[in-house]
Amino acid sequence: MPCMLAWIPFLQPAPGVSAYWWALVFPLSIGVSMAWRAVRQKDLHGYWPSVARMSAQIVVGMLSLFVGLAIIIRVIMPLMPVD
Repeated sequence: MPCMLAWIPFLQPAPGVSAYWWALVFPLSIGVSMAWRAVRQKDLHGYWPSVARMSAQIVVGMLSLFVGLAIIIRVIMPLMPVD
């Protein structure tokens, strides 16, 4: 409990979550998908399959961005001249 008393939101990472922060992309993508589909869908027929499909698209997009940026940073940038 004393650790939570000294925690400053938005300036420090949340205690206990910093080791596996990347796993929060799954509930975040599900929440965004549920809200987006609830607003955009005309009726509830096919709501949950469309939420699952959109969540998968978000996660795949985030993983693609991660792989692309990792390739740029670890492979391409070391090959660039310094001066």
